[in-house]
Amino acid sequence: MPGTNDARGWHPRTLVVDNYDSYTYNLVALLTDAARAHYSSSIYDGGYCGGAETSMEEAERRAREHIIVIRNDEYSWATVRDSILPHVDNIVISPGPGTPARRADVGVGRDIIAHTEEDGRPVLGVCLGHQMIAHEFGAKVEQSVVPVHGQTSTIDVVDDSCLFRGIPNGFRAVRYHSLTVTRMSSNLRVLARASGTVEHAGRMVESTDVMGIRHNTLPLWGVQFHPESVCSEHGAQLLANFSHLTRMAMGRTHVLRIPPHVQSMSVQARDQRVWERKPTEPRFNLVARRVELQGAVDAGAKAFAHLHGDDWAPLWLDASDNSGMSVLASSARAATVRYSVHSQQVRVVRATGPNIEDELFVQALSEPFWTWMQRIVDDTQCVDSVGPAFRCGWIGHFAYEMKDDGCGDRGSANEVDAQLTFVDRCVVVEPGCAWVLALVQRTVDVEHEWLDQACGFTSTSEAEAWVHTQTQRVVKALDLDVPDPEPLHVQMRPLMDRATYLDAILAAQQLIAQGESYEICLTNEFRAAIDPGLSSARQAYMHMRQNNPAPFGAFIWDSHNQSGILSCSPERFQRTRVNSETEIEMKPIKGTSRREPRPLSSNEFDEWLVEDERRKHELLNSIKERAENLMIVDLIRHDLNTISHSVCVERLMHIESFARVHQMVTTVRARALSGMVECLAHCFPPGSMTGAPKTRTTQIISQLENRRRGVYSGVLGYFSVHGRSDWAVVIRTAVVADGRMSVGTGGALTILSDPKAEWAEVETKLHATMSDSVSP
Repeated sequence: MPGTNDARGWHPRTLVVDNYDSYTYNLVALLTDAARAHYSSSIYDGGYCGGAETSMEEAERRAREHIIVIRNDEYSWATVRDSILPHVDNIVISPGPGTPARRADVGVGRDIIAHTEEDGRPVLGVCLGHQMIAHEFGAKVEQSVVPVHGQTSTIDVVDDSCLFRGIPNGFRAVRYHSLTVTRMSSNLRVLARASGTVEHAGRMVESTDVMGIRHNTLPLWGVQFHPESVCSEHGAQLLANFSHLTRMAMGRTHVLRIPPHVQSMSVQARDQRVWERKPTEPRFNLVARRVELQGAVDAGAKAFAHLHGDDWAPLWLDASDNSGMSVLASSARAATVRYSVHSQQVRVVRATGPNIEDELFVQALSEPFWTWMQRIVDDTQCVDSVGPAFRCGWIGHFAYEMKDDGCGDRGSANEVDAQLTFVDRCVVVEPGCAWVLALVQRTVDVEHEWLDQACGFTSTSEAEAWVHTQTQRVVKALDLDVPDPEPLHVQMRPLMDRATYLDAILAAQQLIAQGESYEICLTNEFRAAIDPGLSSARQAYMHMRQNNPAPFGAFIWDSHNQSGILSCSPERFQRTRVNSETEIEMKPIKGTSRREPRPLSSNEFDEWLVEDERRKHELLNSIKERAENLMIVDLIRHDLNTISHSVCVERLMHIESFARVHQMVTTVRARALSGMVECLAHCFPPGSMTGAPKTRTTQIISQLENRRRGVYSGVLGYFSVHGRSDWAVVIRTAVVADGRMSVGTGGALTILSDPKAEWAEVETKLHATMSDSVSP
């Protein structure tokens, strides 16, 4: 092929050492973009004649063949030295939690840096990687007097002859660090420093930390800031300069690719093997009928009351703010999948009556539940059809503890960490219309016989008869009135009282100051006694949805366990749409301000509106809240970049207002070739409920909270039978069981957090969930 044996076709092969950070794959994306652009140019310049589409596919393939990612503790130095380094041209050492002085935090990256003189391959360290280089060659790395997380700083370039060539002095970059180089050594020299002010302890202070270094004689460079952040400038140019420095150091004039046996050692290759999928035929046909609603008010609530008023297993996804779609269904006589992380056992049951279940299938899994569920979702798709966003499929939740899937060391075998019910008939209410839907089996499954027993009508005539009957009931429901819910009187008590929670905040901030995390989402749980049973739970939910209407509400009742989920979540976690590629949308919320109810009197409205706008403006311009949001946005970009070749922040930090709160929201989109479950698994648990980096921070959360979060902080939503999914973060949610109501609430902690303000935010969110009837 033209261009493969000349210097024009050469691009460095890179080893990325991941220090268990939540931003590593944003670096990988920058590296991949650079390689893709290089090979796109080389292919066209070299006369490659496969056509534009084929050329881009070839460039993409080549780009990915030039990057390998390994974790810092999965291979010994001897293995990396002998089996990987001979096949790469440079190394990038990622950010991460911890300190360069602790071997467990840096792993094999320390050996790579220490052996640079004999190996000769250029090394770029980012954040922790930068500190590792400084520490290894005699500089002093200590806790910074002014830790900075999620804030942008001006970077003054001291030496623009190498890594910063072509980058203007005074560019802006994002910083996430509590440790800093406080004293240089004679082996190193400064390339860049921060200048200007950052927020710290409630005031603006000067910050002049070292932001870039290089070794005097060895090909070692480091940057303290994060060039991969969405708000950093010139990150691509910095990595292009590193590639140029690699070409100068290595002197290579011909193309070498990372061979397949080395690529198989990468995190990406192992992940691809886990998610291997087989093509499947559609299992169902869809029978659908559309009903015009003709301006009906709260049609979802009316239909639910009429269709499921006496249902002992109601399942309701409820856009109670009338912004989107509501699904009305039942788990009665439907197949329900349950999974326990502790036992790694999956059970499929069918409820045939209150407290009565038939067991259809049971198996101890030797693989993650996520991959098992992906095969089941693939095997329960329908023929292309016309209808709403949900056209039957799997509805349920993944609890927060699903983050531990495969560990087998959390909780007990009795705890359900994932539960999904297959809905083969339902009513879907959208603004202006409703759909009555039913699935009809068209194939028989030899591998999963239980699917044939419990999923779908066996004949089209039966499905059409059900749709006809339900359509008449929906039309009748529109003429009915839904009475206002009874007041809800419960007394919520926190598991951690105010003093204990404030102590936990201080402990979290101390860990952040030590470099163990950038942001920690600490939560509390409030409990109250409630009358047991479905009736009181239904009453409580109707009260919640009236006082806090939300786009991702839900009322799901488990008749066997006499437990329910009552959610008024405002936060979309992930929505996917599968075509030739999978389109992904995520909308993290970070940043909350209390909102007063809109006054009924017109005389009070103008004053209320001024105050409402003031609070929105204050939230939007808060350095602390913007830092929290940015940290999670960069985390989500990282999660998506593990599966996607195209991640875009569509709308950064805008305000969405709900009945009780204002929220700061960002919209992120991506495209991937992954399945719906795979997309969800790679981004789980929600970063807005953990903080960053995820792995270390969830460990810290377990220590500080010392309890199961359960459904709270997980996700709730659906996988539709036509390649659509939509999942919400489980917040503003009550879980009822055994005569007890539990409400989780909390907030993101950073070095800028004020403990008393954080407790006030906890109360604000509790108030938003349970309204005025609660006295914490």
